[in-house]
Amino acid sequence: MAKTTLGEYIRNLRNKRDIGVRELGRLVDVSGVHISSIEKNKNTPSPELLRKIAVILDADVDKLQAMANQVDPDVIDVIKKSPSAVPSFLRSAKGLTKAQWEKLEKTAIKMAKKKSKK
Repeated sequence: MAKTTLGEYIRNLRNKRDIGVRELGRLVDVSGVHISSIEKNKNTPSPELLRKIAVILDADVDKLQAMANQVDPDVIDVIKKSPSAVPSFLRSAKGLTKAQWEKLEKTAIKMAKKKSKK
């Protein structure tokens, strides 16, 4: 089975919500032609446009960014703060299962909450 492209995924989300190409373009401040070219995988949306599309289509922005090979600016900031620790951490976590990633995420969220309370 072929992997769904970013454009196909956006088109599917748009169709599920019964939003036309021109309407989506209007809602995110671009032309319908531009949306169509994204859906046909002729153009890749900018990070800002991708976030707008995610909001309108009620989509997971992180998933869309991953499909577009983009990194959220917040993630870039984290990497810049710990330029050697973050890549090393990610490499060491490479083989984790989905359940292990979920547990790790919960642990990180708890740690961040404790830090913000201080």
